[in-house]
Amino acid sequence: MTVQVDDAGYRALVAGFLATRGSANTRAAYARDLLILGEAFGVAAGGEAGPSFGVEDDPGARRAALQMAAIPPDWWQRWRDALEGRQSSRARRVAAVRAFCRWWSRALALPNPVQDLRPPSAAARGQERLQREVSALTPSQMRRLCDAAAAMPGPLGLRTHALIEVLYGCGLRATEASGLDMSALHLDDLDDPYVVVLGKGGRHRAVAVPVVAREVLTRYLTTGRPELRARDVTPRKAQQQHRDADAVFLGARGRRIGRSDVWREVNRAADKAGLVSEGVRVFPHALRHSCGTHLVQAGVDIRYVQAHLGHASPVTTEVYTHITASHLREDFDRAHPRARRAS
Repeated sequence: MTVQVDDAGYRALVAGFLATRGSANTRAAYARDLLILGEAFGVAAGGEAGPSFGVEDDPGARRAALQMAAIPPDWWQRWRDALEGRQSSRARRVAAVRAFCRWWSRALALPNPVQDLRPPSAAARGQERLQREVSALTPSQMRRLCDAAAAMPGPLGLRTHALIEVLYGCGLRATEASGLDMSALHLDDLDDPYVVVLGKGGRHRAVAVPVVAREVLTRYLTTGRPELRARDVTPRKAQQQHRDADAVFLGARGRRIGRSDVWREVNRAADKAGLVSEGVRVFPHALRHSCGTHLVQAGVDIRYVQAHLGHASPVTTEVYTHITASHLREDFDRAHPRARRAS
């Protein structure tokens, strides 16, 4: 069954929906997912976005919503089953479409056509969680990465070393690290240094800073950051109150680094450490996974790991217990005489 949805009306609905999301990263993710849905409706990619307000009174938006509301459930199920990519990516796209349709159905008082649409198989999704082990580095690989960052020269080298130590030691997301402010640092108490992080959903959490991360971060703040901050010579209104003035991690021109900069610096350090040439996947979230994995393997209580990483649900943190159990099973199979298969 081929369905057609009004181009301008669909884009107007998407613009109105995205305007209700508070985070720029969330808006970008929803926009990508709804673009995929739009392609299934024959909506031309790259068209001009509609206004983000007045959707309720837009006849084109109502027409597009009526067209979607009339699509039978089996079409939505076929669309879900034909999605490409990893199980987690497909589940996220289904969740985005459910949120989108729920929003316009309420705004326009129309039936929600995906009310009963379920995400891909939970069993397959759980199996994929166990496969996330590949994104966690071993302790020896992490040492090589940190040592390579420590060898980088100048204030930018100090910045990259501190960035990697904080990503790993505090288990921060790339966005959390780039958005870290000086006012959020509480490093003076040697017995309890911590940083206040703005995480997903606008939730703040206090994260303990390990000894090594604190030492490297303090060295950067004392020696490297003042020099980088002095490079921001572009005059702006209220210069001292600008968001760059409070940023912890700065770029070559003294401005706050962004999420893509975090990725680039982690990849650069991984390349210097020789991990890239060995085929090891190294990216900011791999350092976060490594933090959680190594804490659980060291016997840290899962509830502490959940709080440290800012997981809303303990189910999310359980992936690290599965990883640890997998390592234990492999060690058992290697060590126990009765666990070895006969050759």
